[in-house]
Amino acid sequence: MLALARGLFLGALALVALIPVGILLAVIGLPVVAVLCLLALPVLLVLFLVGLPLLIVASVVLALMGAVFGMLMAFFAVGMVAVKIAFIVLVPLVILGWIARRIVGPQAGAGIRG
Repeated sequence: MLALARGLFLGALALVALIPVGILLAVIGLPVVAVLCLLALPVLLVLFLVGLPLLIVASVVLALMGAVFGMLMAFFAVGMVAVKIAFIVLVPLVILGWIARRIVGPQAGAGIRG
C-alpha cells in the first residue's frame, strides 16, 4: 500500500514538474508554427486557386449524377406503382373473366366441331 501511495505522489509531482516544460514548449513552438503558417500562405493560395475550380466541377458532376439517379429512381417508383396497380386490377379481372367464360361460355357439343 505504501508503494502505491509513493507511486501516486511521485506521479503527481512529475505532472506538476511538466507544467513549466509545457509552457516552455508552447513559448518556443508557437512562433515557429506562426512562421511556418506565413511561409505556407502562398502555397495555400495556389492550391485554393487551382483546387477551387476542380472542386466546383466535381460538385457539378456529382450534382448532375445525383439528379439523374433521382429521376431514374422516381420513374422506377412510378413504374412499380403502375405494375402494382395493374396486378391489383388485372389479376381479379382475369379471374372473373375465366369464371364468367366457364359459366356463360358455350356448352359442350355446341362448338365448331359440333
